[in-house]
Amino acid sequence: MDNGEVIPGMDEGWTFAGARVMEWGSGFVLAIMVQELFFSTPAKTMPLFLAILVGTTFGLAGLRKVFPDEERGVANYFMVQLGICPPGIPAPADIQPLWSGLPMQALDAKKEFVQLGLLEVFPHGADEEDGEDSSSYHEHLAH
Repeated sequence: MDNGEVIPGMDEGWTFAGARVMEWGSGFVLAIMVQELFFSTPAKTMPLFLAILVGTTFGLAGLRKVFPDEERGVANYFMVQLGICPPGIPAPADIQPLWSGLPMQALDAKKEFVQLGLLEVFPHGADEEDGEDSSSYHEHLAH
């Protein structure tokens, strides 16, 4: 199809019931581990085995679907929770050492950026967007 049409789902990998092979494999491995560690006969624990298999598989698939970038989003989330910088994403800057999509409201007057007077060179803030004089904003930062 060279006419520019995009076929939805063309790049997606193989799934069975909405879960990928790795998710099915993870569920299978967890079910076997639980069965081997805590139970003696597989015949008696087959319903539990199947519940762990299906529950883990669809739990991982559901978690993956929560993030727009799927597996990478899950990995990044857990790496940030563990305090590890995710690969391919720069570490947070010293000016804002938080992982946040929200802009800072004001710069700390103790920061080198403010002490060097770079706010005059690179103005920012709500006052700049409205076209008002930013001197009140800079005076606020000085206090």
